Amino acid sequence: MTEMEENKLRHATKSGKIPKIIFMILIFLVVVAFITVSLWQDGTFRNISQSLRFKNSYQAVFLNNGQLYFGKITEITNEYIIMEKPHFLQLAQESADLEVQEVQPEMKLISIKDEFHKPKDFVLIEKSSVIFIEELREVSQISDAIDNF
Repeated sequence: MTEMEENKLRHATKSGKIPKIIFMILIFLVVVAFITVSLWQDGTFRNISQSLRFKNSYQAVFLNNGQLYFGKITEITNEYIIMEKPHFLQLAQESADLEVQEVQPEMKLISIKDEFHKPKDFVLIEKSSVIFIEELREVSQISDAIDNF
């Protein structure tokens, strides 16, 4: 084999590697795109982005049974919302007194950890029972009360 033929053979071999590399890159990109779409569809990316959005503030979570929790959402999964430092509002006066005096009820912020059964300082809220979530501003009286509780 002459030197010229060897050079042609080497050149053909080298040029064959370039399409293989491009093909491998395309396969990799298709796999990454498929994984990204799958994670978006099942809610994983949305849950992570919402959790990161709520990271530095307190939220109010309104449930379909009329309950309202204030606290810090730390994680959102496909089924649950995990809230730390959960608090709720409680009327401080009895309703009979309110009817006679026609006075606005006094609301008291109660930490869930102060309940009779002494639960840990977090709750798992089923996502299907959530009506909506509000993010509280830093100047909120509720945020101040939770920080100073």
